[in-house]
Amino acid sequence: MNPIAQKYYDKSEGVVNLSWQDVEQDVLRIIDRMREDNFEPDVIISIARSGLIPASMIAYVLGNKQLYVIKVDFSKTQKNGKDQELNERPTITQELTKDIQGLKVLVVDEMVVSGSTLKLVDAYMGIKNPAEVKYAVLYKQPWAEFTPDYFGREIKEWPLYPWKELKNNVLDPRAAAGRKA
Repeated sequence: MNPIAQKYYDKSEGVVNLSWQDVEQDVLRIIDRMREDNFEPDVIISIARSGLIPASMIAYVLGNKQLYVIKVDFSKTQKNGKDQELNERPTITQELTKDIQGLKVLVVDEMVVSGSTLKLVDAYMGIKNPAEVKYAVLYKQPWAEFTPDYFGREIKEWPLYPWKELKNNVLDPRAAAGRKA
């Protein structure tokens, strides 16, 4: 991992196993805060891959079918947790296909660690001329250099998401040979 990103990942204090119920409660916290702000997005943009699940959940609760994807790659290879190999900085590898000029936009990711990804997306949104952009993440780490408008919870641990676990006797491809998830 590059030294700049490493300093943020090293700050995590252990891990926290999250259940689907935890995720649902944190999505509802985000939606409650959006309602308190009277913010109803015209469009929801997920940062793929990790933001797809919380963005979909938010879209369903809001009844908003205007869900689009932008892909931002920070990691070189897929590895678990803090063992990721990260590039020097994130890169947009799939641009937004929807014209968002004049629209209210909610950008969703699963977590903000350093803030690099959201800073990049914020600059990108600036050239798309939306009327307003707000950011939501399930989990915010306190040392992040980008503060989203909405987050489910602030955590110091590294989250282990329920969607990264395969259940019902499906062989987890990351598991040792023959071990069931």
